Amino acid sequence: MDRKKIIKIFGGFLAVMLAFTILSRAVSGAAMARVETVRMATGEIKHEVTGSGRVEAGREVAVYTETGQRVTEICVQEGESVEQGDVLFLLDMEKLNEQILQVQQEIEKIKLQSEDVQNAKAIEQRSQQTAKQRAQEDYNQAISQGDATVTEAKRAWDEAEQALQNFLNSSADTGSGGANDGASNTGKTDEQLEEDGTDRQSKENGADGQPGKNQSDGQLKEDQATDEEGTQGNQPGSQDNAAERETQKAALEQAVAEAKAAYDAAVSSRVDNIRTAARALEDAAMAKSTPDSSAKQNEITRKQQELTLNKLLALKDAGGEVKATVNGIVKQVLVTTGDLTSDGAAVRLSDTSEGGRLTVSVEKQYAEYLVTGSPVDLKPSGSKNVISDYTISSVKKNPQDDNLIDFTVDLPKDAIETGTYVDATIVPKSENYSTVIPLQALRGNQNDYYVLVLEEEQGVMGSELVVKRLDVQVVDKNSTSAALEEGLLTGEQEIISSSSRMIQEGSKVRRMNK
Repeated sequence: MDRKKIIKIFGGFLAVMLAFTILSRAVSGAAMARVETVRMATGEIKHEVTGSGRVEAGREVAVYTETGQRVTEICVQEGESVEQGDVLFLLDMEKLNEQILQVQQEIEKIKLQSEDVQNAKAIEQRSQQTAKQRAQEDYNQAISQGDATVTEAKRAWDEAEQALQNFLNSSADTGSGGANDGASNTGKTDEQLEEDGTDRQSKENGADGQPGKNQSDGQLKEDQATDEEGTQGNQPGSQDNAAERETQKAALEQAVAEAKAAYDAAVSSRVDNIRTAARALEDAAMAKSTPDSSAKQNEITRKQQELTLNKLLALKDAGGEVKATVNGIVKQVLVTTGDLTSDGAAVRLSDTSEGGRLTVSVEKQYAEYLVTGSPVDLKPSGSKNVISDYTISSVKKNPQDDNLIDFTVDLPKDAIETGTYVDATIVPKSENYSTVIPLQALRGNQNDYYVLVLEEEQGVMGSELVVKRLDVQVVDKNSTSAALEEGLLTGEQEIISSSSRMIQEGSKVRRMNK
């Protein structure tokens, strides 16, 4: 085979191989997923919170009336606008008059009870004063009577003593002028007579009690005989006289003893009587009126009843009409026709005289973005204008649904008409992040976020684009974008944001724009 023919055959082979290569790459390219890529950027992650609500009065006012009144007619409905002085409901005048009469009678009863208390108090005070005066009189009388009794007893005792002394003195005088020893012994006491006899016996006897040595027995007998004759000659008269004197003496001594006992008794009785009277006087002086708060309680009850009476009379003067106290909207009617009123509010009004309040309910997940003082954009229903002059006034849980949270915006008077529905938008301020990607480029879930990037590799058929996985940490995100932790991506990396079909790490892909 010649050289030209060989070159021709080899050239044909190369052409066929090229054709097959082109065809293979075309088939492989047709089978590859096409991807769209983005690059990271800097920017803010804005969290827009939106909701709507109805403007209501900024202050709620309760309208009350007296309890126990029968409602005959309700003149307003909930949601209705009223002005100050408009009639809210009517009361039964017959029932009202009955209550007025009852309260008037109660006041009269309290007045009578107060008079009874005052009279009883006066009687008690007079009784205490009388008892004190009588105790003083008894004390004074105990002293005067005791002094008189003691004085009289002392006088009687002194007289008895004097009588006894006179008797004793007269007896002594009679004995010294008598003719014999019997007469001289009459006025002496038993002790004195016994003493005289002893002395005489001693003289007659010796030191040892025996008859004297110098006296003879005859002389002794002679003296004894002489004594017996003298004694026998005077014995009848002397004995009678001595006995009488002894009786008189005993009587006088008894009288002295009795007088002294009477004196002692009088002194003791005086002390006891004065002590008793002094204690009675002390008790009377310390006696106080029994504590009684009835008068003060009656006065308190009377004032309360008078207040009630004045309110009932005011209702009567108004013809039983209960009226609105402010301009506002009827928020709630709490009375029912035909029923009696209670202690609670009868009607609740939203006061429109001092501005309004917008309350908006949003999902609880937005709670972290609701901060008191944050600006709010308001767009009233039917208006194209957005009002940006107001801020969040308060944030609190929704009382009906735990999954919702309420924020309020206080509005000045005449800013937005009460009852108007308003769309509210809150855009909290965000920091500027250096690694921000579209949310569709973020893959995975809260515990495992990652992104897919493109990398070029050399294959048998040349340079190819291969998918690589990079794990990332999300710092913040909203419904459109996500901010990632710095250092995980570079500005040169192409991040796959979308693909024509399912891809994963290692997949060969091609760009949509190429």
